[in-house]
Amino acid sequence: MPFVTKNPAHYLKALAETSAEALHIGLFFSRSISEQQAVDLIKLAKAIQQSTRTIRCLWLRFRDGDESICAALQAFGDELAGDTSIQSLVVEGKAGPAEIECLAGFFRNNKLRGLQFRRTDIDASAAAVLRPLFVGSDTLNVLDLSQNSKLGDVFVEDMLTALSEGETSIETLSIGECDIDAADDNDETIERISATSVELMARYVSRSKSLSSVTLRLLNLDDIGIGELANVLKRQDCSVRRLDLGGNFGNNGIKILAEALKTNQSIKTITLGCHKNLNDVGAQELLRVSDPFAYTTHANKKTEWDSVKKSNHSLQSVYILDRPSVTVSNELVTKLRSISSLQPHQTLQTKAWHHIEKHIEDISHMEIDNKYVPEVMSFVQKRGELNGLFETIRSSNSLKIFENPSPERARLSDQMDRIQKENAILKRLLKAERERSQSLRNDNYAVRKTVEMKFGKKCPSWNSCKQLWLEVVDLIKEPIW
Repeated sequence: MPFVTKNPAHYLKALAETSAEALHIGLFFSRSISEQQAVDLIKLAKAIQQSTRTIRCLWLRFRDGDESICAALQAFGDELAGDTSIQSLVVEGKAGPAEIECLAGFFRNNKLRGLQFRRTDIDASAAAVLRPLFVGSDTLNVLDLSQNSKLGDVFVEDMLTALSEGETSIETLSIGECDIDAADDNDETIERISATSVELMARYVSRSKSLSSVTLRLLNLDDIGIGELANVLKRQDCSVRRLDLGGNFGNNGIKILAEALKTNQSIKTITLGCHKNLNDVGAQELLRVSDPFAYTTHANKKTEWDSVKKSNHSLQSVYILDRPSVTVSNELVTKLRSISSLQPHQTLQTKAWHHIEKHIEDISHMEIDNKYVPEVMSFVQKRGELNGLFETIRSSNSLKIFENPSPERARLSDQMDRIQKENAILKRLLKAERERSQSLRNDNYAVRKTVEMKFGKKCPSWNSCKQLWLEVVDLIKEPIW
């Protein structure tokens, strides 16, 4: 839990310091506030305005309080109007429309990057106070409305309309009702967000080009609502990278989501909190989206290769939260959590190699264009080393690249033919020269035998050598027939 205090003066000394380190300021409002605390609160606001230090987060926690808190809070908010040092604001606890109205001056002019309302009682009336921020802010990129009990359809509609009209580029959007896990739809203290608002949220996600993280935990997020979101997620221009969904959906909703993920190219992480039956059937549908070899029997090699190409390569993890209605096996839960740790292109390469390795004796079904075969050979050598390369070369289709001459070889075919003929002539001459050399060796052997027969192996005298030389000369002079 973050540190919060009832004493605003606690931060005055730190704000007076010259430091590049960002500050966290936490204030706790409960019961009533004294005159001195109200004065210190205004001093704190002035110190924030004058300080050179960045306020990373201003955290305001509320518990049951009286009118004195609202009066001091309004003076605090008015004094903060126009501040540019506060990066994020968190409002937590028993804060309702009155408390938000007190901060109206600050909401009209600031440079907030993040805004969170956590477990509050804000309702439709707060939308009007927050509208200047939603429409006019060019810095706000995180909006977290988690565990709130009275948001309702009106607030959601007004908020999404204001965000769409303005220049705000929300990157992280979280909307959640409180006690969704209790699933008590009859609790009159909670104003539920209807399926109509879920449809509006889906439309906003479809229009936004900046959203990268979406969290929706709503009791009325059912299979139909999942379908509305799926229509957005299946688009190739979808920018959402992280998706967190909780609601009244199960196997049917998961199947709808899985179908959309087949064409999605952005989502990396999904968290699911299902309040309807979710078992291995739905979980396997999710796994098959990214793993074409899991729990699937393909008719032939070509259909398996088509499944590899059509599978999702960006999804890395799916977390299924533990709920009474969830009966997915531990094995599947583990596999879904660790689908991949690689980038999409590397994930596709891994799947492609798994397929090639299974069918390396014949990959003709992959219908690889001849000009890409060298790249395939290089890929196989890197993945399967030399054994894999040789297996591919011996396969029934890989040598097609060598069967048809390249344009360069076709252009030089006449020269190549002439060189081949010249090589044939040289081979014949070389063969004749080898035969002549062999004949001379045979003659030398015969002469040596003659000498040994006539003189033995002893060294002959000079006269004997002279006579032998004359005989050799006579032998050379004899004609060759």
